[in-house]
Amino acid sequence: MVPVRAGDLNPETQYVLNYWDCETPALLEDATGEQLILVDHNEYSQTVSGARDADIIEIVDHHRIGDVTTSEPIFFRNEPVGSTATILTDLYDEADELIDSETAGLLLSGLLSDTVVLRSPTTTETDRTVAERLAATANVDIETYGKELLQQKSKLGKKNPREIVLGDFKEFEFESHHVGIGQVETVTPETVLDQREAVLAAMDNIVDQRGFDVLLLLVTNLLEGDSTAIVAGEYTATVAEALDTPFTDRTAFLPGFMSRKKQVVPPLEDAFK
Repeated sequence: MVPVRAGDLNPETQYVLNYWDCETPALLEDATGEQLILVDHNEYSQTVSGARDADIIEIVDHHRIGDVTTSEPIFFRNEPVGSTATILTDLYDEADELIDSETAGLLLSGLLSDTVVLRSPTTTETDRTVAERLAATANVDIETYGKELLQQKSKLGKKNPREIVLGDFKEFEFESHHVGIGQVETVTPETVLDQREAVLAAMDNIVDQRGFDVLLLLVTNLLEGDSTAIVAGEYTATVAEALDTPFTDRTAFLPGFMSRKKQVVPPLEDAFK
């Protein structure tokens, strides 16, 4: 059993691997014929290419239960917590395996990233307890290390508008509707919003190429705890109704919105049903 990744590393992930002196997981480009354990996702639209023709033997996740199916019963661990890292920590405990400082650092990194340093509305008391324990084992301060992660998360580098939209991107099937939701988490949202027209053009192009009914981009201000939504596709009115906010020039401000999983996906799914 070996860890693999399904895409390119973002600046935050590269920072974490460098900080904890960890080897970069190999890139899996096609999973056809492989045995897979899905971690932090359970929908085919979010898996590596070839996953439909792979043998999925286990799933550990904290998102909604999607469309992945198996021919035999498997171990499926899904809990309503803020991060899959919290569940993985429990699995170590249940297996009576000690967590060393490096592993604790990696798990803490995932937990703090997912919960925006415990500020996201998805954060549970279990996440907070686990974070404190992992931080002690890794010998880091949650706020100090977490702020470093937020800075790395904000780095867009020389990404073009299309890369910005697809950088943290998930696809969903809501009834017969194909929906894409991207999210940019940053301490400098103006970096994206100042090029809104170019971003919208890229979104329109992606809609045409991939056949989305709706493509939504959330530009999340990590410091203020809110988001700006930009929409493409034919269902702007449906999105506006679902999020209970008007869109002007295909853009809307969402105060208090930080979580795609908890605050955006459920109302959109209900609206399209």
